Amino acid sequence: MLKNTDKHILTIIILYIVIQAAYLITEYNITGGTFGAPLDDVWIHFRFAENFAHGYFYQYNPGEPTPGTTSPLWVIILSVPFLFSQNFIIPWALFISSLFFLLALLQLYKLCIKLGFDGNYSLIITFITLAAGRLLWSSLSGMEITLFILLCVIVLSNHIKEISTGKLLVVNGLLLGIAANTRPETYLFAGLYYLTTIYFLRNKLKENFTKLLLSAIIFSLLILPYPVFCYIHTGSLLPNTYEGQVGSAKYLPNFTYIIETSKIFIKDNFAIFILWGLSAVYFIWSVVKKKIEKNFLLLNLWIFLLPVISSFIAPNWRHHGRYLIPLIPFINISAIFILRKLYRYYSEGRFARAELYRKIALAIIIIAAINSSIMFANVLGWNVENINNQQGKIANWLKENLPDEKAFGMNDIGIITFKTKKYVVDMAGLVTPEVFKFQKMSYEEGSKALLKYLKDKGVNYIIIYPDWFEYIMSNYSGALTQVHSQRLVKNTICGGIEMFVYKINWEKIEFK
Repeated sequence: MLKNTDKHILTIIILYIVIQAAYLITEYNITGGTFGAPLDDVWIHFRFAENFAHGYFYQYNPGEPTPGTTSPLWVIILSVPFLFSQNFIIPWALFISSLFFLLALLQLYKLCIKLGFDGNYSLIITFITLAAGRLLWSSLSGMEITLFILLCVIVLSNHIKEISTGKLLVVNGLLLGIAANTRPETYLFAGLYYLTTIYFLRNKLKENFTKLLLSAIIFSLLILPYPVFCYIHTGSLLPNTYEGQVGSAKYLPNFTYIIETSKIFIKDNFAIFILWGLSAVYFIWSVVKKKIEKNFLLLNLWIFLLPVISSFIAPNWRHHGRYLIPLIPFINISAIFILRKLYRYYSEGRFARAELYRKIALAIIIIAAINSSIMFANVLGWNVENINNQQGKIANWLKENLPDEKAFGMNDIGIITFKTKKYVVDMAGLVTPEVFKFQKMSYEEGSKALLKYLKDKGVNYIIIYPDWFEYIMSNYSGALTQVHSQRLVKNTICGGIEMFVYKINWEKIEFK
């Protein structure tokens, strides 16, 4: 006979297989019998990984090292299939991101048990995480999100063990170092981890000092190489992505970011969002009253501070708010925690309908989670369809019609460069950081400098969304000849509904 825990683990695995299969079938049907990645960013990682496998370490254009990724470890993981054939990259990417999702779910269930939830509550938390649409989307995206979640869950689980035993675990330094090379948000998570660990073990610091020092050294050694690489090639400790998408920290939070992010979480599961808000109020109250629940301090700080700090330094909610997707499992824990606490409070007060309301609340949460999973199955399919049928088809056209061109300029560089294998000038700057200095000029001077740079690099064709380059289109349209375009029936993820290929007639442009 299987124990309840074993039954729950088996249930999780079965549901995972069924839902993942349903997502893949939906994607296959929407895309017309193909698979792919739902973001151009994923294809950017593919290109980095392909070059990495061939000895061009963190080089998008071979021979030009550049920190154009915030996930150097993911590049290494994705490089594996290129040792054999690039045809394996899509199956490998989908498999590995999906596998990390399953492992994260299993670790999440165990974490819930450690946090004091019974088997049924732990199963519910794991299920609503499994059914979270954005997490399902990311699990079949080929991105690093699920690996990052897995590492965070394990660190938090180890942290609870540290609190209960009074003994620091050196392995967390290793796990955090790996996580930092997966997602840069780890720097915040690691800081919170070390602060809370020192706080709870403050009376046993002497006996744990050596382990704490060793943990910090391991973490530091693992995070050091990539910032050094960034500094050598750009003069900054941060990758190109930060300057390209963020620029600098602000003195006030981005309120639009807060509003849009809140909308995304409400759509995820409105019941969970409400409970999360109640849980946040309870957490603040517990801090003020000095009644902090030890096992939940790191978790609450993480889900509270990441959105807050992001609103100052990285207010980016694009791509379904993917930078906060890793918080979903922990928000689910927080929400069910406060629901359980409310139930206990009112049931102990002999509120006759406490059990009924608990069941209704859980039913609403589960139904909302299922609705989210159904909705994002279609989102994933259409996102992949968009990338394949716009940028993918343009890449095929370039290969067939402009095979002798040595270089192209473009604003979405992923699948087009991956398929054509041509030198690329990234007009948004991600892998061509020289472009950032043009963006700091006036619109007129920056546009002229960009055009000159394109000419110097031998670019005769640009592939762009015209709305992104208004000055160039307004003032140099006479020098641009449209030779091809690809229009989407329904745009769900691309930067524009139609992408254009323009030939630049350099003889019609004067540079003073």
